[in-house]
Amino acid sequence: MDTEVPKEPLRGGNMFTIFITSLSAAIVVAGGFGIVFQAGIVAATARLGLGTTFLWAGTAVNAALTLWLAMWTFARCWHVERRLKAGLEVDEPKLSILANFRGS
Repeated sequence: MDTEVPKEPLRGGNMFTIFITSLSAAIVVAGGFGIVFQAGIVAATARLGLGTTFLWAGTAVNAALTLWLAMWTFARCWHVERRLKAGLEVDEPKLSILANFRGS
């Protein structure tokens, strides 16, 4: 069994691969969140009789949160993949979307 650390750095994917990975992660994370949260809104509206105003307001809040989560997940994945490609460690996540697009 070989336990030595390889001396040459691992090669990362090209920018297209990083883009596809980031987009896929954003779709899975934000899509799952959005579907589950919207199901809760629809169920609460139907079960508690909250009316269409609650349904539309809840849907608008859900859409905004899901869109933010998708953009943040894409930006974070992009940031982490670039850092790993450069041979750097993964840093602490920030809530800012733009902070993840700034330098590694």
